Amino acid sequence: MKKLSIALISLLLAAPLYAQHIYRVVDENGNVIYTDQKPSDDAEPMELPELNVLDGDAGVPPELEGDASQEPRQALNFRIQEPADGETVEMTGRSLQVVMGIDIEIPPTAEIVLVFDGQELDPVRSLRTGIEVPSTGEHRLFARLQTPSGRVLGTTDPVTFTTTTPGID
Repeated sequence: MKKLSIALISLLLAAPLYAQHIYRVVDENGNVIYTDQKPSDDAEPMELPELNVLDGDAGVPPELEGDASQEPRQALNFRIQEPADGETVEMTGRSLQVVMGIDIEIPPTAEIVLVFDGQELDPVRSLRTGIEVPSTGEHRLFARLQTPSGRVLGTTDPVTFTTTTPGID
């Protein structure tokens, strides 16, 4: 607790320094020293570059990100292969096999989040997985490739498919 208090006090005392000038001084031994104390009356403050700080919740500006609406889908070709869009799947159990494809090697820390009927499922790291389908009927499914922090790297187009149960003779 004492260390935290000292750190907070140091930060509060250092805050006014941000508004002060910084000077570069070379001593008699050739050592470079940076200081906020004006070393002589004719000393000129350094020209420092403007800081470019992003708010953590603001995300990456579009000019740095690229056109996220098109580039990831074209570059990755991230897609759901099974079930196919418009397919009717006869369910013999409650689990449906989902097979995805992508044209790049997935980064080892990336996660795939399936969104089934509007509900996010637990992240997976495989392009093949089974999901529980609670009922027969029409369903919608898409997937997001993302970092563990939630930054979306690519999204599949949604597929709509219908599940049925086998008829009893």
